[in-house]
Amino acid sequence: MSKNSLVITNAKVVLKNRVIDRGAVVCEDGVIAWVGPADGLPAQKADVLDAGGRVVMPGFIDTHIHGCHGDDVMLNGEEGLRRMSANLLRYGVTGWLPTTVSAVHEDTLRVIAWCRNAAGQNQLGAAILGIHLEGPYINPNKKGAQPPEGIRPPDVDQCLKYIEEAGGMVKVVTLAPELPGAFDLIRILRDRGVVVSLGHSEADYETAVNAIEAGASHATHLFNAMPPLHHRKPGLVLACINDPRVKVEIIADGVHLHPELVRMVIRSKGEDGVVLITDAMSAVGCPDGVYTLGTHTVYVKGDLCTLADGTIASSMLTMNRAVRNAVAFAGADLPQAARMASELPAEICGVSHRKGSIEVGKDADLVVLEPDFSVWRTVVQGQVVYPPNGR
Repeated sequence: MSKNSLVITNAKVVLKNRVIDRGAVVCEDGVIAWVGPADGLPAQKADVLDAGGRVVMPGFIDTHIHGCHGDDVMLNGEEGLRRMSANLLRYGVTGWLPTTVSAVHEDTLRVIAWCRNAAGQNQLGAAILGIHLEGPYINPNKKGAQPPEGIRPPDVDQCLKYIEEAGGMVKVVTLAPELPGAFDLIRILRDRGVVVSLGHSEADYETAVNAIEAGASHATHLFNAMPPLHHRKPGLVLACINDPRVKVEIIADGVHLHPELVRMVIRSKGEDGVVLITDAMSAVGCPDGVYTLGTHTVYVKGDLCTLADGTIASSMLTMNRAVRNAVAFAGADLPQAARMASELPAEICGVSHRKGSIEVGKDADLVVLEPDFSVWRTVVQGQVVYPPNGR
């Protein structure tokens, strides 16, 4: 047994298809070395973490997040990204995609460089697994809280510059398929292994279906910043719900979507088709007040974040609360919630071979949850990293 070993015992361990009620997980040299019933635990010398009957899930991966604890992806540089990686641990997040908003070309390139540099630094925080470009190729009529000065039509050469500068880190691009040139860009991104997500869009049903056929496989915060589902004009929403090839993001905070709508989407798509995200902003972890989202001023009161005109702008959601709400709103069981919060996001990021589920040989990135889904411990690479120096 390695010196770098941790045993989590007396836990409800959430696997892909079941929960081991009295389970244990052995972590060795940063990976999961054994998992099973605690009474079958092999003899060893290791640090032991008694979970006290708490739930152990794979670490959460947030594929759509703009900020937290006073830091904004677009504004606070590499240091801000590193602080975000550290602060996200308190919500059980062990991997994430810094998410941009629409910005002028030079600003987008600068943020890409920040993300690339921050991701290359070795630290025991939530890993930066890539970048989500939310825009700039979106419909200005559905911009939501996206800064209008950064919005523009699809530009293949420009987007390929982002891909090149990111060095393989661009994992998701959100765009509106009805814009001129969008289909060419969808095909090019698909061929380069980038997930194309449909969002901030006025696309009708037929346009959305054709975009999916061209290679779009994702929908950005379903229902938000797109026309509502109409019985004669079903639009983008129904195209994405109907097609099993499409994974849909949902912001399960009870503000962006009514709890019963969360239930409907999860029941319609199943855990294989829904990705839990936060779309969180810099105000997460901070008191009510005035904050920024890119170049916008955002007013925060409780769980509601709005621009001056009342437009909802980002969220105060955290991933552990998103998981709690998927269970409470939709009746999801713990393996289903883990699929939506960890495994599917790992697939989107291209790291499902090593992250996203509790299996032997995968990275020992874990979260230990209280009954109310608050985070008791977060483990990264087999080390307890939250709370700091916690055991």
